[in-house]
Amino acid sequence: MPAPSDVEQLLDRKIDICFGHGDQNGNGVLEAADALALAARIIAYLGEPFGSAKAQALLVSFENFWAHVSKELDSNQDGKVTPLEWRAGLKSAFATDIAKFEAGFRPLAQALFDIADRDGDGRVDVGEFANFQKAFGTSTTNSRIAFEKLDRNGDGSLSVPELVTAWQEFYTSTDPNAPGNWLFGDVFGETVWDGSKVIL
Repeated sequence: MPAPSDVEQLLDRKIDICFGHGDQNGNGVLEAADALALAARIIAYLGEPFGSAKAQALLVSFENFWAHVSKELDSNQDGKVTPLEWRAGLKSAFATDIAKFEAGFRPLAQALFDIADRDGDGRVDVGEFANFQKAFGTSTTNSRIAFEKLDRNGDGSLSVPELVTAWQEFYTSTDPNAPGNWLFGDVFGETVWDGSKVIL
């Protein structure tokens, strides 16, 4: 995790990594097609049938998420969100306004971890978590780091509410000790970010 001198860069770094996850076609902007492509990637990596209720709920959640955040972040209303619009908008509209975060992000986070919970027991085990992480291009090493950091009681599983909270911390917290910072592993590691995009 960051050295003290890097703390002020923590939220920017996490937001930039999030942009890299979303930019599925690598054209440098976020569009509605990217949101649906990421949803499809997650469904495929988790081995969920595309026609299942969980898969359809995730697709709808991504559609709603894009509609919500693009309204806030797409300043020129061209249907695209640039990295600068993404960073500035997330910090001003969502990181500082929990109500907006709850409306725009929490339903997506809930749908994501519901589908990651393959057996429906309300918990995500290490295998389920690893498959979820693969969809985001997370390395095996970083996936293991993430799971160990988030599994605070060491019981070998993560509750869906714990993961939703970690998701919120990842996208909003400037606290270097927030467990959610580790959602995708060491965000300052060279295997996560090459300076312009997430390494998939």
